[in-house]
Amino acid sequence: MGSHRLNPFHDNLGSTIIIYPRRPGAQEPKVGETLGAGRVRPTGRGHHSCMALGAMSLSRLRSPALSAQKSAALLIPARSPSHCPCPAQGPHPAAIPWVPFPGPRTCKDLLDRGHFLSGWYTIYLTNCRPLAVLCDMDTDGGGWTVFQRRMDGSVDFYRDWAAYKQGFGSRLGEFWLGNDNIHALTAQGSSELRVDLVDFEGNRQFAKYRSFKVAGEAEKYKLVLGAFVEGSAGNSLGAHNNHFFSTKDQDNDVSSSNCAVKFQGAWWYSDCHASNLNGLYLRGPHESYANGINWSAAKGYNYSYKVSEMKMRPA
Repeated sequence: MGSHRLNPFHDNLGSTIIIYPRRPGAQEPKVGETLGAGRVRPTGRGHHSCMALGAMSLSRLRSPALSAQKSAALLIPARSPSHCPCPAQGPHPAAIPWVPFPGPRTCKDLLDRGHFLSGWYTIYLTNCRPLAVLCDMDTDGGGWTVFQRRMDGSVDFYRDWAAYKQGFGSRLGEFWLGNDNIHALTAQGSSELRVDLVDFEGNRQFAKYRSFKVAGEAEKYKLVLGAFVEGSAGNSLGAHNNHFFSTKDQDNDVSSSNCAVKFQGAWWYSDCHASNLNGLYLRGPHESYANGINWSAAKGYNYSYKVSEMKMRPA
């Protein structure tokens, strides 16, 4: 790697940052994958990269440019799940057994640390697992982690259980972050939910919920939803509270039919739905019944939205 090293540069807090280019032929992680996706050791927690990240963090904390108050805000208690030890690898693991890395756990953490631009960032889950997420830093105060986006119909959302478990799509376009990842994010603490919708005439609507949690796979990714708080779109998700996630190959709804097959989506179907944001991309009014990107409280079952985003933020 030494031959590929670029010149270091310094940030405004005194940290030295060295960038290494991506290994030739390496592919960008797909949506829903961590750095390694559980199949290889995550590159974000390798011995040297972890020490570098930890050293950068400590450099920031020790910088005179930081006030005592800001330094305290960045420090993570030693028992915190975000206080990630470096793995004992490399030629001299005993020399530096671990370096604390108080990595951001949510997009709200990133916002609080001064990252004001919307875009893709790496956060660290409670088990120190790195995850690339899209952060919305503009809407309603910012700090939202986006886990679903529809915008142009370029990605097929009529997929099976394994696809929704892992996540799929494009960082530049439509995606589902993955039920395992959504569960892990909501298991970190209390989160609120926001749904943003845009129709084909450019009209914007939204719905907010006081709390949002998705259970693990053993509980079939059950939706645990708090009260509807506000929003011009109305409440079309409350009817799905305490229902399991269903896909075309795993029917977990309470209907006599498979709602995922009937309405060509994947959702927390009940009998069957009041919303279907993972349905077909049908471009506005449609004659078929309830199989589009539907939010019934706003535009009924025969209108499919142009844009849909689902996002969470620590409550």
